[in-house]
Amino acid sequence: MQRLPVAASVLAALAQVLACSPPPAVHPRPELLADADAELLQGCYDCLLEARARYRRLAASAERPQLLARVFEADLLIALRDRELGLPPSDALAEARRISRELPRELEAERTLALVDAIPSNELGLPRRELRAFLAAHAAQLGSLDEQRAHLARSRLRAPVRDYVRLALDCAYPRTDGGALLPASAPAPAAQTSPLLGYRAAICGFGPNAALSAVRAREPRFVETSLFIANTEIARAAYDGPQRAKPHLAEALARFPTSPAITYLMGSYDLLVGDFREALQFYDRTLAVRPAHDQALLGRIICLGNLDRPQEAIEAATRLVALGTDSLGDAYYWRAHNSRAIGALGDARRDIAAAKDVIPTPDVLTLAGIIEHDQGDLDPAQADLTAAVDGNGRDCTARWYLALVHHRRKDWLVAAHAFEDAIACYRERASDSADRARALEARADLDPAYRASAAASLEASVAADTRQLHLAALSAASCASAGGDLASARALLELAAEDPALADRVTPLRDSLDKPRPDRRR
Repeated sequence: MQRLPVAASVLAALAQVLACSPPPAVHPRPELLADADAELLQGCYDCLLEARARYRRLAASAERPQLLARVFEADLLIALRDRELGLPPSDALAEARRISRELPRELEAERTLALVDAIPSNELGLPRRELRAFLAAHAAQLGSLDEQRAHLARSRLRAPVRDYVRLALDCAYPRTDGGALLPASAPAPAAQTSPLLGYRAAICGFGPNAALSAVRAREPRFVETSLFIANTEIARAAYDGPQRAKPHLAEALARFPTSPAITYLMGSYDLLVGDFREALQFYDRTLAVRPAHDQALLGRIICLGNLDRPQEAIEAATRLVALGTDSLGDAYYWRAHNSRAIGALGDARRDIAAAKDVIPTPDVLTLAGIIEHDQGDLDPAQADLTAAVDGNGRDCTARWYLALVHHRRKDWLVAAHAFEDAIACYRERASDSADRARALEARADLDPAYRASAAASLEASVAADTRQLHLAALSAASCASAGGDLASARALLELAAEDPALADRVTPLRDSLDKPRPDRRR
């Protein structure tokens, strides 16, 4: 009986120890962890969210350190995906930072977070100046990129996550060899790697879309591939047309409606096909999120001008000028263009002079020459228009206005030859547009909206150039007649007469050519 109190006290002490000790480790069921890991490797945005949700549930009821590392890795991938899609930051990085404090030191979580911080958002959704500043600042902070890659190589992250971060780093900060860019390091071919890594390798640059299509075939939920496929299609539109860019963009936008990268690209597509009202809406959506997005603002200016809203276009261009961005020359050009449209030639002249200082392209020189002609300042007009013709052999407008300059000087035969030069330009351009329209009819692979818009645009171009060709012929005939070259005037007049709309102007000139003229040699 004397031993009972001792036994009781021992049991009480043991109970207290057990109460203060952590419960024994509970290992997650292998099949549940394997399912979560498989979801992560499928790699789509929704796959990553689902993998993280599963890791979180397992971490709440199983061995916490092991599962927290899995949640951390999923957060890294989600944060990178947010940036690839140009999305506003989600909660992924914030959670990863909280978790990093509980992870083993050898995982070097903070250093890996610094690498993720250095990956920029999708350049389509950023002002170009902001993107350059971001890359320059983080490149300086990162130091030696080879050292950072070496850190990743020995990192305790799982290999797919480690490789994904490395691919993102290589794409954002391409390696060089004596100034030449080296391709980003890539994993094994798509058939031998996960959709996660196949996608990351394929979205770097404007590679062929076959790799992304293969990723989508393996994982139908990989909606974000549509954004990058559409981007490549639009970039190659001058050669291939935009193909199925519109449905690809519509799918990406439906899933990621807050991405300014997607809304900007939607605006770019609609501008490409000439749907200016729709493009304007998407540019405005982009600017609501990124007010300093210079390319979206430039697109907005072009749309407003094409919608016959020149005063609004001038206001938007003034805003772009104030930003002082890479688009400064374009801002001056379009403000000059719209100022001329409302008759403000003084403002237009100042802006086009500023544009010439920044981007003296043939288009800028042509508009400069037109404005100078309108003001009667013929010497600079002739100089700018001649330079525009020399810089762009297909600039028929520059040729037309150069002929008008000679006409205003009453250099009749020089003007006649200049108008004939414009005739040849308009004829060649109309013929080329007609050939392209016929080729377009055979392209069953093109986006229907683009094909319809492009066909209508080409038909309008043929009609406009043909009309202008006949006007140039009439003007050339008049100048040749004034200069005494009656044979050339008659031949040119026959060409002008092919346009019935010019009959009321052709007939009086023809009658004047048929009248006897005094012999000026006496």
